[in-house]
This record gives sequence, structure tokens and C-alpha cells, in this order.
Amino acid sequence: MAVCREVSKWITENVLVPVTRFITEARETCENIGQWVEEEVWQQVEDWVSREERRCREQDCNWWCACCNKWFCWIVTVLVRVLVWVLVTVVKWVVKLVCKIVVFIIGTVIELVLKVIHRLVTFVVCIFTDPIQAFKTLWDLWNDIVDTVKDIFDFITSILDDIIGIIEDIDKLLSGLGRTFCIFGKEMCAIFGAIFGFLRGILNWIRDIVEWIRDTVDGLKDLISGILTLNLCDITRGLGIFNIVRVLASITKIPGIFYVGPREQISQAAVDEIIKNAIEQAFSDDPQRMERSKRRARLGGSPVGLPIRLDARRMAIHSSEFLRQLHREGVLNIHAIAGRISDCEGKFVSTVYEGEVVYRGTNTTVSQSDIDTFLSDGPEAVAAFTVYPIKRSLFRRYLTTARRKGFQIGLNFTWGSIIDVAISESQFIPLGVEPTEDSEGISQRALFGIAGRPSENEDLSIVLNIAIFGYKNPDTHGLTSWHRSRQFQSPSGVTFRTRFPEVAFQYVLIHEIGHYFGLNHEGHETANFIMWSPVEGTRDLGDPALEILFGSGGPNFTENDAREVWNWITTTPQATNTCLP
Repeated sequence: MAVCREVSKWITENVLVPVTRFITEARETCENIGQWVEEEVWQQVEDWVSREERRCREQDCNWWCACCNKWFCWIVTVLVRVLVWVLVTVVKWVVKLVCKIVVFIIGTVIELVLKVIHRLVTFVVCIFTDPIQAFKTLWDLWNDIVDTVKDIFDFITSILDDIIGIIEDIDKLLSGLGRTFCIFGKEMCAIFGAIFGFLRGILNWIRDIVEWIRDTVDGLKDLISGILTLNLCDITRGLGIFNIVRVLASITKIPGIFYVGPREQISQAAVDEIIKNAIEQAFSDDPQRMERSKRRARLGGSPVGLPIRLDARRMAIHSSEFLRQLHREGVLNIHAIAGRISDCEGKFVSTVYEGEVVYRGTNTTVSQSDIDTFLSDGPEAVAAFTVYPIKRSLFRRYLTTARRKGFQIGLNFTWGSIIDVAISESQFIPLGVEPTEDSEGISQRALFGIAGRPSENEDLSIVLNIAIFGYKNPDTHGLTSWHRSRQFQSPSGVTFRTRFPEVAFQYVLIHEIGHYFGLNHEGHETANFIMWSPVEGTRDLGDPALEILFGSGGPNFTENDAREVWNWITTTPQATNTCLP
């Protein structure tokens, strides 16, 4: 028996893990290409364009040549924006997609071949020393094949996410082109804003269709893999493909094309004015800082937005006695999180984490045999692995949603790689939230300290957000430790947990970030507002239904939200000094 398991462990540690770790790093590099181009190239150009557009708008018209100075200025900014957009977008997406496709094909084939060899060698060794383990190895091989099928589905959804990203890049270009006409006054701004807004409405509708297809592919993956691996959680999640409301909403949104796009164009102009007024009021006695702050917020550009860095992290529990204890006590179910044989902890799927259990430094799911051996014999009996509360791809979707909605309050979110926060103390799993348990947010702030957040002089232009393994109050979806002008506390940040269905709970992260920047639940009484809280109930169902069926398809921030955020940024000293230095 010992020889059987030692052989399996040796192959995993010395062959499978090193190779798949390299493949994982290559895939992450491909994923990060687009974000790097966005930050280092596109945003730099947009900064210049926004300054030029504002200069063009503010200069007086030379009537003797029919405003030729403004026309020339307009032509230059439009040409620069279009040419750079074409160059940057084509390079970004071609490089990223080619990189992803090549790495996926090569990586998937290599990983599957290694797994097959691993299982066959282990089977041959075990059949003479531990026949029961030998037949478990055959089940592991079956799981490996199913994992490969899941990887193929995940790759398809990843490509669909990229298509959504391309659509959003086109949307940014149309928005920018529409706003360039504001150089010629409010009338031209309104006319061309409506025209380009209509085109943006069409793009929003197409994006919604692609999102529905992506969610359907995701659901099929869960349903098929759940049936093939006897995992009730995946089966239940997969039943979400029968969401008739999503299909109906895609059809009913067609008339909204004439409304949603122009509305967003008008709202963006309103946010521009809100930011301008807040900055001018805050720095009326410092013209240089006022101008510097306007440039930083990209006033006059498109999209308008103050650069804010999202420090994206997720809890990580390494294979240890601590993890075994959590499993034994029923706090976590490793089988359920890994997608192996499970009754979904006997709970409804919405309470189970859509996480992953992978070998350390890889995206390779831990085998059923290794999980069983770990639980029975301890951490040293198997190759090291890590349990996460959220899949990396799902985390990126939450971040992408936050970015899209952030522009509605004048914030431009960017992020880098998703980093681990290693946890080995029970006080964080689950996290205390009730006043009787954690009256001052002690546990959450301690968690932020572990993540490296300073206890003073925080840079509030960097928002720490951590995906966690739930809260002591099971009805809590997210929690913010924030700054208020009269109650300045550090360290700050937000935490959140995954919930099913994703289509509804993808807004939890941006809801908590809204709190971080000064927003509250008050004044948000229906589900069509991002800052609405289900705990406080809803005034009626009419407005949310209209927004889902005929509008943007989800909750939004309001102009008043943008006003509150910028009031907080420009009146809270620590926020002002770090966000608008």
C-alpha cells in the first residue's frame, strides 16, 4: 500500500505539477496581456486625447473662418483616437487570442497525456500492492477525462468573455467619438450623442446575447460534468440553463436599443459635469492642482474615470491539518469545492462556494484519491494543494463587471494578477460580521493586515478586495471596512463570497466597492440600483423588472451616486491626498 501511494505522489510532485505549473503560468500571461495593453498604452493615449478635447472645447471659436480652429482640433483628436484604437485593439486581441489558443491546445494535450500515463503507471503498481487503490485510480482517470472536457468548456466561455471584451472596446470607441462633437457646443453634443448612443445600444444588446450564450455554455458544462462525476452541486448549477427569463429579456431589450445607449451617453456627460464641479470646488484656491486633478480624472475624454487600482486577492488554504480540521467540522467540504463526488453538503447550491481545489501553483484539480488520502492519512501523504473560494476565471468576471459599472460613478478600475492570501486561522473562516461577534470589524481588518494592507497612511486609490469562505451570518454576501471623514480607520478594503446564480450575485463586489467610496443603502429601495440591499427589502418589483426586460439588463449606479462618491473623494482628506495628489 505504501509503495502504491508513494509512486503516485512522486509522479504528481515531480512530473505532473512542474509541467502544469508552467502551463498555468503561460495561461496567466496570456490573460494579462490585454490588461497590460489597456493600462500602459490605451489609457496613456486617452489621457492625451481627453486633454486635447477639453482644450478644443474651451477655446473660443474663430468666426472669421467658420470655426476652423475647432474643426481642425476635432479632426486631429478623432484621427488619433481611431487610429490608435485600431492599432491597439487589433494588436491586443490578436496577440491575446493567438496566445490563449496555442497555449490551451498544447497545454491540454500535454496535461491529459501526463495524467493518463500517471494513472496507468499507478494502476500497474497498485494492482499488486493495493487492489482497491488501483480501481480508485481508474475512477481518477475518468475524472481526468471529465476535467479535460470541463477545460474545453471553460476555454469556450473564456473566448466568449473575450468577445464581450472586444464589444466593450468598440463601445468605448463609439462613446468617445460621440463625445468629440461636444467640442462644438451642447446642441451638437446632444444630436451626435443620441446617434452614437443608439449604436451603443445595439452593441449592448449584442453583448447581452453573448453573455447569455456564455452562461448557457457554463451551465451545460456544470450539468454534464455533474452527471459524469456524480456531483449534485454541479448538476443543480447546470439546471440554470433553463432560465427562460434571460431568453425573454434578450428579446424584449430590442426596443430598449433606442433608449439605453443614448441614456448612457447622457449619463456619462452628467458624470463629467459632476466630477468637474467637485474638483473645482475642492481646489478653487489651487489652480495647478485643479488642472492636475481634471487630467487625472480624464475630464473631456471617454470614458471619464479616475484611475483606481483593484488589489484582487482570494483566500487560499493549503493542504494542512488546519484544512483537515475545517473539513471534519463541516466548515468546508473539499469534495464539493473540488467538483468530485458530493451531495452538495446536503445544502442548496447557493450556499456552496464555486471555488477550486488545485495542486499548488497550478490549475489542475486534485484527484479524488489524493483528497481521500489527505483526509485519512494527513498532508504529508499527498502532493501539496490549495483550496480557493472562487475560481480565477469567475473572479475576473466580477472584476470586469465592477469596471463596467465603475464608469457610472466616474471611476476607472484596473487590476493585475489575482494574488493568494494564505489563511491558517479559524477566526477568518467563516468571517465574523455581527456586532456581538465583531463589533469593530476586528477580524476583517486583521485579514487585511495579513494581506499587507498598512494600518496607517493607506493609499485609498488602491482598493483591497478579497474573496473569502463566507461569513458567520449566512445571509451576508459582502462586507466593507471603509473610511469616513469623522471615523478614519485602517486598514480598509472589501470582502465578498460567491453565490449562485452568478447573473445576480456578480454585482456584490461592485456593491461593496460602492460602500468603500462613500455610498450607503439609503435611497436605493429597489433591485435596479447597485446599492440596494436585499436585507432591507424592496419597495416594488416594477422598476427592476423594467430595467431587466427593457433596459440595461441589470442594476446601475445613479447620478446621485456619482455625486456622493465625488463628494467623498474631495472632502475626505486621506482620499483626496491619495486619489488626487
